[in-house]
Amino acid sequence: MKQLIDMTNKKEIGFVDWEFLHDMQGVVPDLITPEIIQLTHDFLKKIPPEWEKIKSQLEKHVSHKHVTHIAISDIENLGCQFKVRGTLKNKKGDILGFHRVVLFDEDPMEDDFLGAVITDKDGNFTLEFGKRVFSDFGLEAEPDIYLKIFAWDNESFKQIGKCTPEVFEKTETREGNKLYEFGVITI
Repeated sequence: MKQLIDMTNKKEIGFVDWEFLHDMQGVVPDLITPEIIQLTHDFLKKIPPEWEKIKSQLEKHVSHKHVTHIAISDIENLGCQFKVRGTLKNKKGDILGFHRVVLFDEDPMEDDFLGAVITDKDGNFTLEFGKRVFSDFGLEAEPDIYLKIFAWDNESFKQIGKCTPEVFEKTETREGNKLYEFGVITI
C-alpha cells in the first residue's frame, strides 16, 4: 500500500494500491514519478475507469490555477517482518511535518533501499518492510538502518540531512516480527 499526501496543501489524501501507480506511470509518465504525482485535470482525464474510486478522491485536490503535487509514501515494502517508527524534529525542537524520510540498509557493497515515507503533520513516520528487501541470500539477520531526510521545496523534495539514528527501543512480537522505535530524531 501507498499513501498519497497533498504537498501543496499539506493534507493526507488516503491510500492506493501500487497497481494504480504502476498503471498511471504507463498512461501519463510525464506527470508521475515514484515520488510525486503532478495532479492536473489532464491527469484526472486519463485515469482508466477501473480506478474511478481513486479518481474521485483525487478530484477533491485538483486545482484550476496550479499543479497540485501529491507525494507518494510507502506504508509497506515487500513484507512486514520489520517495522520502524520515529518522529522528526529540527535542532530547535520544531516538528518536521510533511518531510520525506528515505530508509536504507548500509552494506559493504551496495546499500539497500528499505522504503520512503512522508512524516505526518506531527513529524511521525512508520514503515514496514520484509527481510528480502535487505538480506542478500538470507545471510543478514537485521538491517543497519540510516536515513536521508528531505524537505518539500515548492515542487520537489530537497535533501536536508542524513543520519544513523540509535534505536531507542527494540521489541519482538509473538510472530517474530521486529519493531524498531527511534523516538525523536533531530535533524
